[in-house]
Amino acid sequence: MSSSTVSSSKQLHAWLDRSLAFPPEYGQQLSSHLPMALQALHSLGADEVRIENFFASYTERFEGRRSPSEGRVLPDWQEALGRYEAFADLRHSFAAALAEQGRDVLLRQVLPVLLPGVSAVAFHGAIRTAHALESGHAAELASALAYWACRWHVLPAPAAGTAPVRQPERWSQALVDGAKSWRSEAPLIFLRMEAATQTPLYAELAHGLAPAASLEQRLAELAHLALGYYLDSANFTVLHMITGLRALRLLLPWLPETLRSDPAVQDRLGEAFVAAYMAGRVQPRSAATELDRTEDLSWSELAEAATQARDDHTIKLVHACHEEMAVYGDARYLLAAALVLR
Repeated sequence: MSSSTVSSSKQLHAWLDRSLAFPPEYGQQLSSHLPMALQALHSLGADEVRIENFFASYTERFEGRRSPSEGRVLPDWQEALGRYEAFADLRHSFAAALAEQGRDVLLRQVLPVLLPGVSAVAFHGAIRTAHALESGHAAELASALAYWACRWHVLPAPAAGTAPVRQPERWSQALVDGAKSWRSEAPLIFLRMEAATQTPLYAELAHGLAPAASLEQRLAELAHLALGYYLDSANFTVLHMITGLRALRLLLPWLPETLRSDPAVQDRLGEAFVAAYMAGRVQPRSAATELDRTEDLSWSELAEAATQARDDHTIKLVHACHEEMAVYGDARYLLAAALVLR
């Protein structure tokens, strides 16, 4: 590691140290994007002045509230799953386990338990965990895992639907067509996702896609579909589907092979994907011919624009699109980044 890389990492860690003082949510159960956006800004090349300005602006949302500093190591952290009031204890528990066992051992123990609750708080537990891993900041990783655990929630499995299909495009079209006639007015994404699970469409499609050859392939298929949805709609919930799927891809190395080859895991992804799309209340966007070509778009310019953006979701999506294009080679991620920056 070069000296410049070490210095850059230290700068990011200093910002994440400061972010730990703030709670994992603000307002009416809105997930804090502060640590996630700090890592994304750093990755996109934002300078210290820009990060300072973003930090100062974002922390106003907490209205003076601070994260609880007291906590204890739990005898069994799994007993605190889904209990938001246990966040501090869970953070202490994961921090202690990190210090004792190391990152890899802890993740191999914890992620199989958390994964069924991937859709909790609109994927933000998994997304924050992925950003924490990229940052290499142990205390932030403990906090991210604690947030996922304290808001852990599993969507209900659907009643028996139709026979699964093997073509993702056919399954996707049934979802797009069926979702047009359903709408929830619940204020938060995860509440609308929960409402979606009570519908016939969810019962039909949540397990309606036959298992892919691997979990990696299924993630790639769903990422392809989510990208298309976003380009067609610029939908806020679909944005979370893109960043959530990227997060799961990053977490794959710490999942045991038995889990990665288990069709039930792909079913869980199907449940989350269907419920999230329905929760998005997706509507087609107006035609935008200036975004139909990638030739004039460059990541350096898009990254620079993202570092100047005020919106944390914009910053995170541009960062995610850059990373996903590097993996999948789909140039449409350039279009998605340009679209969110409009």
